[in-house]
Amino acid sequence: MELRYPLKSLYGDYLRALIGMVILGTPFFYSLINGSFVVTTIMGMLLSLFLIFGIRTYFRQITIISVGDDGIASSGPFGRRLAWNDLVQVDLRYYSTRREKAGKGDGWMQMKICDSGGCMKFDSSLQHFNDLAAKVAATAFQNNAEMSETTIENFTAMGITIAIPEEAVE
Repeated sequence: MELRYPLKSLYGDYLRALIGMVILGTPFFYSLINGSFVVTTIMGMLLSLFLIFGIRTYFRQITIISVGDDGIASSGPFGRRLAWNDLVQVDLRYYSTRREKAGKGDGWMQMKICDSGGCMKFDSSLQHFNDLAAKVAATAFQNNAEMSETTIENFTAMGITIAIPEEAVE
């Protein structure tokens, strides 16, 4: 199964990067002309943050996540591979966009999966995120991977439950 971040879900990030670069680019170039070193430095640093955010969004757009029976791999500028057998930690977090409506779907989820060599992160705008989360949850349980109470509660909130094998109950 190949997964991507849909372009539609990235439009907001591209727009934020563009607006930030336009708003900060104007005083940056004005300070270049007038020679204010302090303002130029501050605006240049802030402008570079929005530029990096835009580049990061582009990298997400071109990244392809391949999920197979033996593991998961991402291709792109920072590609990485993780074998399911090596999964040692899973962290699934929910981020609410509105305080008063926390837990009512006004937010997004971010999943981090780790092996001994590093981690991979995915957010819920990824295509088929729920299917990936179900695969990760089942694999994490089989591997006895480290999961916090919050992670288990978030899997449950997504409707993902894991049947305990009979040999584990004994």
